[in-house]
Amino acid sequence: MSDLDPGFLDQKYLVDPYGNWARGEGVPIVTGASIDVMALETRPWARFGMKGAICHVDGRCDYLTAFVFEIAAGASSAPMRHVYEECFYVLDGAGTSEITLSDGTRHVAEWGPKTLFAAPVNASCVLRASGTRPARLVVLNDLRYLMGLYRNEAFLFANPTHFESRQAKAVAAGLSLDPCQLADGAVPLADMSLGVDLASTRARKEGQARRQMQGQHLLGLEGEGFTLSFTGRDTEIVRTDWRHGILTGLPGMSFHQHVSAGETPARMLTVELGSMSSPMFRSRRAAYGDTNVYASGAATMAGR
Repeated sequence: MSDLDPGFLDQKYLVDPYGNWARGEGVPIVTGASIDVMALETRPWARFGMKGAICHVDGRCDYLTAFVFEIAAGASSAPMRHVYEECFYVLDGAGTSEITLSDGTRHVAEWGPKTLFAAPVNASCVLRASGTRPARLVVLNDLRYLMGLYRNEAFLFANPTHFESRQAKAVAAGLSLDPCQLADGAVPLADMSLGVDLASTRARKEGQARRQMQGQHLLGLEGEGFTLSFTGRDTEIVRTDWRHGILTGLPGMSFHQHVSAGETPARMLTVELGSMSSPMFRSRRAAYGDTNVYASGAATMAGR
């Protein structure tokens, strides 16, 4: 050891920039195989000007993380502006998102329970809760990936770059929608690089078994059921139960099958990195119908 450069001994290895950032935010960090985002505790989050918590489901990938925000009735958040992308889902309450683009153009979108909405990348956004009840939202985003990639908080939260083209495409694609009015498949919300998809399973039926290539977050929207997953022929099959407001995840390279356990159809929201407009990975392009790329394989629970 005495022959080593003293500067070498001061180097840090296996650091986790996102984990360090999350621990420094001063809000609860909730972990588990599944998390009830309707019921978890929130605390004041100074950065965003409202209460919040950070959710780390066991099956989360290295690309995504999830926040829960709670806005008191009649209150508003601090202005939020950042270069990571996020998808909001309204668990309870109603309000508006007031968005100011880089060129000064303003957009106001109303939202209520079960609404999906987003703000364009690096646009300023203020959330306001209307009515007499607090608003609670779950937010799925790619901050985990970008914090690990750039390792610079100011770059992500105080970046002066204007994204006029990206913001214009986001507005054209739509900044809010009602998922209950949409068919299964890709959701073109704000033309993001996040892949937001809807999937449903008939009452008392199982969905198609498949292999999940990238890590994926899953959020129960309607009905109730469970997911069976495993990572290899000799590994344990894990069962994760879900219903509205239950957040869970699937690790990359895992096999899974969703099963509806109730008397009504079950529906889930899935979020992963790579969308129809920005698929990013070969497997994502294949999932959206590109037959010219190499699909990395498929499997069924029955074929295990």
